Amino acid sequence: MTKPESHQFVAISTGHVSAETARMLHSTPCAQWPCVGGAYADYGWFFYAHDENAGEGDLRIPGDLFGVMTWVRQQGFSHVLLDRDAEQVENLAWHHW
Repeated sequence: MTKPESHQFVAISTGHVSAETARMLHSTPCAQWPCVGGAYADYGWFFYAHDENAGEGDLRIPGDLFGVMTWVRQQGFSHVLLDRDAEQVENLAWHHW
């Protein structure tokens, strides 16, 4: 029997994405997002931290969200939970909305 695959995630504040990106995530069904993820109840979103932003137009991951994903990968994580109650991270863009 093979060992199941495991991943690590980090939880950070939803304030690390812009109000524009937050509106897009709220108003667009997750199956139509330009990245793999989903809503986290009413608290935020959970994403696979893509290491490439290869889409074009509406299929391109918003720059602020991709910046979060890049930071997540640099910290050694594969996934990120953006939670409204989580902590703000130093040296990562912060958006007041």
